[in-house]
Amino acid sequence: AVGMAVRMLTDDPSLRGGDIAKQIGVSLSRFARVFKSDMGMSLVDFRNQLRLERFLSLVDAGGTNLLEAAYAAGFGSYSQFHRVFRALRGASPREYFSGGR
Repeated sequence: AVGMAVRMLTDDPSLRGGDIAKQIGVSLSRFARVFKSDMGMSLVDFRNQLRLERFLSLVDAGGTNLLEAAYAAGFGSYSQFHRVFRALRGASPREYFSGGR
């Protein structure tokens, strides 16, 4: 079930935990427990890392601005993206891209 969830999130990192749990036929609480046990991190943390990796690959590929890349990576809003980016990279996107990396 966790492998299927990882594939589903890789295909669409905007999927919600409840939607995934429903598709694989378990409760959200059970799914969240099993996911964390198997992956060593929460579903939310995994999804945020996946979204951030996708964002960075889109930006590195060029041709897109930060806001477009954030939405294309599966973030629901710029504020969500900014909060996750700062938490995982230790800097704001502006600080990171102006030489912080």
